[in-house]
Amino acid sequence: MRDFELTAEEVIELRAAHKSAKKHSASAAYKINAIILLGTDYSLEEVANVLLLDEETLRTYVAAYKSGGISKLIETNHKGSKSFLTQEQISELQIELDTNIHLTTKSVIEFSKEKFNVPYSVSGMTALLHKLDYIYKKPKLIPKGPSEEVQEEFIEYYKEFMRKKPSNEAVFFVDAVHPEYNTMAAYGWLKKGQPRLLLTKNARRRLNLHGAINPETLDTFVIEGGVVDSDSTIALLETIDTYYPLAKGITLIFDNAAYHKSAEVKEFLKNNPKLKAVYLPSGAPNLNLIERLWKFFKKTVIYNKCFESFTVFRGSCFEFFKGMTKYEDSLWAIMTDEFEIIPEVQT
Repeated sequence: MRDFELTAEEVIELRAAHKSAKKHSASAAYKINAIILLGTDYSLEEVANVLLLDEETLRTYVAAYKSGGISKLIETNHKGSKSFLTQEQISELQIELDTNIHLTTKSVIEFSKEKFNVPYSVSGMTALLHKLDYIYKKPKLIPKGPSEEVQEEFIEYYKEFMRKKPSNEAVFFVDAVHPEYNTMAAYGWLKKGQPRLLLTKNARRRLNLHGAINPETLDTFVIEGGVVDSDSTIALLETIDTYYPLAKGITLIFDNAAYHKSAEVKEFLKNNPKLKAVYLPSGAPNLNLIERLWKFFKKTVIYNKCFESFTVFRGSCFEFFKGMTKYEDSLWAIMTDEFEIIPEVQT
């Protein structure tokens, strides 16, 4: 942590105190552990993520240690029964936490003081939150999509359709992807205390790819265009149709992008009755199996790599799609009919 560094002697003293504290007070051991990390090789943000604490709480720990050493750090500020919420009040607190996201421990303390007239120290409230199984983390972002019932209806429809589908008919999930010619950093196992640097190009170029995958065979078609639009959609469908001349029917499962539902695409489908369009519920990428291919493609080809040139970048992308047989085991594992249902979120 910037502006806070421990001496070798202080680290030895803290480690001895941590060993002793583990036997008597998990809370004290937790604080000491935080101070050791902050005073060695770790940033405030890193320690907050590792220990699932907010940065304000960690700053409070550092201030206490600086002002009075280990004894000040691990002291508790509880003063009898007034420092504790009743079980009924705890239930109300949990309702509040499940309804509103509090960014800091201090915010929760203020709620407790205002609502129940019960004061807490930062360390005391942190201990209570941990006891109630609350941790400091980011909420998961999900798209505004269909209800769980609508998602379940599509999954049921798809599974039934696949069970009854004749063997001489094919099914494809269709979507576009736009890999960018720029270094994309992703999580990986790296040596502690040794920053791993990746060169970034800060380039704005990207590929515009329109693709389709058959989950029964892993047959995959990817075409490149200046843009993804009605023309690229029709070109992709023509490619699939040409590759399956003997198929009695080809079902194409689209998302609701405007170019998939344009007048030109509808006219093309009308003139090619062998091709049938099925549209996913709006805002449900979790139901589009090709999204799993795109994710695997990015992890395999793009993440944590800096390409020498756009030509090399483009070549690596198409090399992946041309050589997908080497990834068959991994792709079969993800191309299943097990779908994640995105829960409804009240706004």
